[in-house]
Parts: sequence; C-alpha cells; structure tokens
Amino acid sequence: MLALAGCASAPQAADPVVSVGMSRTELRSYFGEPLRVERNVAGGEDWYYRFAAWETHPTGSTENREEFGEKTSYVSVGLGFSKHTQERPLHLSPEGYVTEPLPKGKLLKNDP
Repeated sequence: MLALAGCASAPQAADPVVSVGMSRTELRSYFGEPLRVERNVAGGEDWYYRFAAWETHPTGSTENREEFGEKTSYVSVGLGFSKHTQERPLHLSPEGYVTEPLPKGKLLKNDP
C-alpha cells in the first residue's frame, strides 16, 4: 500500500501570478521577455507587459406597449462584461525585484 501512495502525481501548479519581490529571472521565466524596458527615476527599471482585466457595465432597456387597449411597461436590467487588454509597467528596484504598485489584471505571458 505504501508503495502505491508514493506513485501519486503532484498536483498541477496554478498559473503564476506576479508578486512583489519577484526577481527579473522569475519574470522572464514565467512571463517571457517584456514588451519594452525603460529606466525609471528611482534607478530601477519599468518592464512593460500586457495585462487583461474584466470590466462590468450596467445594461438595460425599457419598453411601453399597448395591446388590446391596455398599456404595459417592461423594464430589463442586466450586467454586461468586457475584457480589456492594456500595456502596463511592472516597477523593478535597482536590485532587480518587483516593487509596488502592481498593475490590476492578469499578466499575459509573452510567447517566445
């Protein structure tokens, strides 16, 4: 029985998420090369990547009908969703580690 328990596979890791303290090497490994790199005034670098985020917006409509001499009003209310992708910087310290603030959304991996 114990021999069989050792054969169980490890659970799959979730998609990596960018976090404060992540190194340049980790960023490249998980997300690929940045779209561009710019020096910042603090002596570090800003690495630009694409981030995706979902936005919600209210939807609705009203309608008035008259059928068979009776007036009826209808109201429809909902919530719409849209996905937006924007280029945002990740700030790296002079030592090469991610600092705050982090952009909102999910960092999209750059394919090699």
